Amino acid sequence: MRQLLISIIMVCCAVTLRASDLIPYQDAASGKWGYRDASGKVVVRPVYSAVSRFADGYGVVYSDSGLAGLVESSGRVVIQPRYTYIDLCNEGIVAVYRCPRGGEMWVDGAWTFIDLAYPDILMGGLFCFDMVGPFVDSVAWVNRAETDSKRAVRYMPVMSRNGKKEIGREYILGVSESFGMSDLYAKDDDGRPVVYDGAWVLIDREMRILTDAERPYQMVGEFKDGLAWVKRDGLYGFVNTEGEEVIPVIYRSVQGAPNAVPAGLLLNPEDGAVRWVMNGKGEMAWMDGNGDTVIDFVRTDGRIGVSSFVNESMWDY
Repeated sequence: MRQLLISIIMVCCAVTLRASDLIPYQDAASGKWGYRDASGKVVVRPVYSAVSRFADGYGVVYSDSGLAGLVESSGRVVIQPRYTYIDLCNEGIVAVYRCPRGGEMWVDGAWTFIDLAYPDILMGGLFCFDMVGPFVDSVAWVNRAETDSKRAVRYMPVMSRNGKKEIGREYILGVSESFGMSDLYAKDDDGRPVVYDGAWVLIDREMRILTDAERPYQMVGEFKDGLAWVKRDGLYGFVNTEGEEVIPVIYRSVQGAPNAVPAGLLLNPEDGAVRWVMNGKGEMAWMDGNGDTVIDFVRTDGRIGVSSFVNESMWDY
């Protein structure tokens, strides 16, 4: 009964949160966009050239000059339209991009963050990053060097009633559990992200650099169960949200990294997922979130037999 009550409360909370999100609508006469609530009441007047879908209680709005701002579900303008692009609302922080007039988008501009508790203040005080990821567990990846990687403009198609024809597009604000660092990048004709080496470091909400600023990473992955894969000098390892290399960057490949081989053995103990690593001989080992070895290096295609190496509670069926 207690579990049922908790489930009902969670469902009710989710419905309430969804109901607070506003719905984009276009005024037929002016062609401008605004927001309505679920009852159809106009909350944000249609004065914008475009608006995003709501996420986490916020929506991005675009002025006639193409600059982006932010509104909340009450209709209040939180950030005036003054930025080239706004994205990645997570943990109460948005990423903002500014490109100079006449500059090339994603080439001549730079990124920084805004804490929505202090929307008139740029975190760090200036635009200084070539590319940024979302905050996860109060930390975020930022690229400090110029790269040829292009940022993806995030949108979803608006389909016809029968779902067979795209009739428009909606900008997307916000991140989800399925969001990964690869989603930051523009994709090629085959739908694959085009990623070039950068100079990535980990920062916290005070903009302090947590990883080695003198030895940044070429590429980085998203944090899952407190760890993210990283690449430096062509080799891979894992760091935690404190910026510590708990699994050193010495491996040919690791779980989740680009071009990583499929692994049939995925371990999931109670204290965090175990990752596999592959050495230069093609042997694989499995290590926990502290960098301790769970299964030592064995020659395998990612599948090993059930044995005393692994406690039953660690299997991810």
